[in-house]
Amino acid sequence: MSDVNQTRGVGQEPVLDVRNLNVHIQTPKGPLHAVRDVSFQVQRGETLCLVGESGCGKSMTSLAIMGLLPKVARRSAQRLALAGEDLMHVSAKQLNGLRGNRMAMIFQEPMTALNPAYTIGEQLVEHYRHHRGATQQQATARAVELLEMVGIASARQRLGQYPHQLSGGLRQRVMIAIALMCQPELLIADEPSTALDVTIQAQILRLLADLQKELGLAMVLITHDLGVVARIADRVGVMYAGQVIESGGVEQIFASPQHPYSQGLMNCIPLPGRTVSGERLGTIPGVVPSLIGDITGCAFRDRCAHRSDACAQSIPERGSLQHGWSCVLSEGVAA
Repeated sequence: MSDVNQTRGVGQEPVLDVRNLNVHIQTPKGPLHAVRDVSFQVQRGETLCLVGESGCGKSMTSLAIMGLLPKVARRSAQRLALAGEDLMHVSAKQLNGLRGNRMAMIFQEPMTALNPAYTIGEQLVEHYRHHRGATQQQATARAVELLEMVGIASARQRLGQYPHQLSGGLRQRVMIAIALMCQPELLIADEPSTALDVTIQAQILRLLADLQKELGLAMVLITHDLGVVARIADRVGVMYAGQVIESGGVEQIFASPQHPYSQGLMNCIPLPGRTVSGERLGTIPGVVPSLIGDITGCAFRDRCAHRSDACAQSIPERGSLQHGWSCVLSEGVAA
């Protein structure tokens, strides 16, 4: 599906506008098409969740937006803009001024994202002073304020601790505090609760939802956990093999998924009151295809129970701006 469109904020300029984003990585066997023609918009105060199996291009999409791709990767886009500012043609210095300031990212594993050689306070203060030109005293006060905002007790004392002295949940809260230090317009969270236990995961998700509501952030949440999506998303983009193959409101995607891959994902999760104890959950047979070289037709066709010869040709986009999908199946058959 080429576009994850919005139903809210009609006529307003989106905080994030992505159109036909592509990421290619050169390999000895040919170019690997990690992200293919991905398009979406995110409005202020809205949460877009990108979901799909590991390796479907979710994280690569976020790194392309932030300009953090590895050197071997090449990105292209018809449009990539933050509140109207073109991110495709800014200089490295300008991009450094935007990253961490107007757009920020929470990485999947805080222990590798935080610098073990510096205290929490040093990392928070440096971040704020770099972007805002604040004094040491102002930056320290801001650091304490943000640590308290994300629910860390004895915040001033925590400033002198190193990352290894904190639990996983506290490190993730510190990562959120760093991301929010400069009050960004856009927050990208790449599986921020994956490495945490269920109780801490729920706390982190609740914290993100509360902070977004309070600060009016536009948020892109990347996850493969559909339970997380159900709790926090406004809109959903289902990704497969580097593409968004279905998009819509969270209620539409969960109640009436149209693409066979989306249906397969829904069948893999237990539903309270509907899934019988001991009953086998659904599975999706096969593996994700190689994305090296030319790719034609539907990338999911070899794993799809509804495949036909038409799946090897150009795939039509169906549905509407509010709920669309890319499939040769009509709505009646897909439903």
